[in-house]
Amino acid sequence: MSDLEGKVAIVTGGTGGIGKGIALQLATRGAVVVISGRSAAKAEAALAEMRQAGATAGFIAGDVRSSADMSALAEETARRFGGIDIVVANAGGNDDEARSAQVRGPFVDIDLARVAAVVAENTCAKLFPVQAALPYMRARGGGSVIFLTSEGGRVPTPGQTAVATFAGGLIRASKVIAKELARDRIRVNCVCVTVVRDSPSWEAVFGEDGKVSEQHRRQYEKIVAGCPLGVAAPADIGRVVAFLASDESAYLTGATLSPTGGLTLH
Repeated sequence: MSDLEGKVAIVTGGTGGIGKGIALQLATRGAVVVISGRSAAKAEAALAEMRQAGATAGFIAGDVRSSADMSALAEETARRFGGIDIVVANAGGNDDEARSAQVRGPFVDIDLARVAAVVAENTCAKLFPVQAALPYMRARGGGSVIFLTSEGGRVPTPGQTAVATFAGGLIRASKVIAKELARDRIRVNCVCVTVVRDSPSWEAVFGEDGKVSEQHRRQYEKIVAGCPLGVAAPADIGRVVAFLASDESAYLTGATLSPTGGLTLH
């Protein structure tokens, strides 16, 4: 497939997990892909796979929590490759903090100040790269923005006050942004995921050094056991994102898609 030939895409958090799966799908469809993250060493494996598929790919370091870093990411991408057509806001904020018992747990027990900080940090991590890229997307005459977030923003799950607040707010914000940017022919859509194998969240739950609470682990086990189409791999999410990035979805904006394998239905 070459339906993204000539397009330039940024994927935050594209060095591993879901982000890497998305970057590879965009690359195999012909896009020039810039992945961003904090580790150049970690990026090498993803870059090698994309280049092996014949794609042009690059890495630009940056922290999604920094507006200055995301402005530099957009500027350098446009300088190297001539513009920006696609932004995939995949990376979040501090995952370890978001998984802590003081942030993810029963409402009666959580530290609301820490919850509020996680919500703010994660929201900015999604919005900074998009805002930074807009001047370059407008100059191209349009484009596609895809936010990656949690299905917890659509379906309530016990212990997920922070996730529901952050992801639910991002879903609503994406619709506002979609309305504002439609005149610029920039489409804005959301993809909400649940458990995805071979991702940092998967490793935090099922890896040798489990980093989550017992309740958190049991929730994941229940999802794995109950998902009708099985657990998603990063490539499964990548194919949905590639569709939203392509002209096949040219009339779709302000939408929220939940590729959860039948676990949730809307």
